[in-house]
Amino acid sequence: MNGSHLIGCALMILLLLPVLVLHSEKRMVADRFYGLIALSGLGFAGLVQGLPGLMIAALAGLGCLMLLSSVIAVITLRWRLRLLTGGHIKLLAAGATWLDPGGALRMLGVAIALFLLAALFLRVRKAGDPRPDMAAIAAVALLSAQLMA
Repeated sequence: MNGSHLIGCALMILLLLPVLVLHSEKRMVADRFYGLIALSGLGFAGLVQGLPGLMIAALAGLGCLMLLSSVIAVITLRWRLRLLTGGHIKLLAAGATWLDPGGALRMLGVAIALFLLAALFLRVRKAGDPRPDMAAIAAVALLSAQLMA
């Protein structure tokens, strides 16, 4: 892990904090925060890796957005389950711009595993709201994938 990688992790943490705080306070997170995360990821990739890195980051973000939105739409239509909101999908897709395609897939794998574990734990505890805090799970998955790279 080189210095630019650590700077990227620190910057991503700073960008994720407002989203997590607003979400934990049950307040609406504006789309500009997701846009800021995505544009910062694209800018950082372009700064560190040049135009090829910028293109790879853009493809990772768009691919993650298309994959998540289509899978969630199929699950919602087929089983009438509302697993993720649009904000969660935007957060994961914006975070994918900080990663390469392999890192984006690792992020999605970590997010799915943590979501299932948290849902199982909440079901066993018979919590009032059985839906896990996906914003926190997405942030942990993003940071984990970033640190694994």
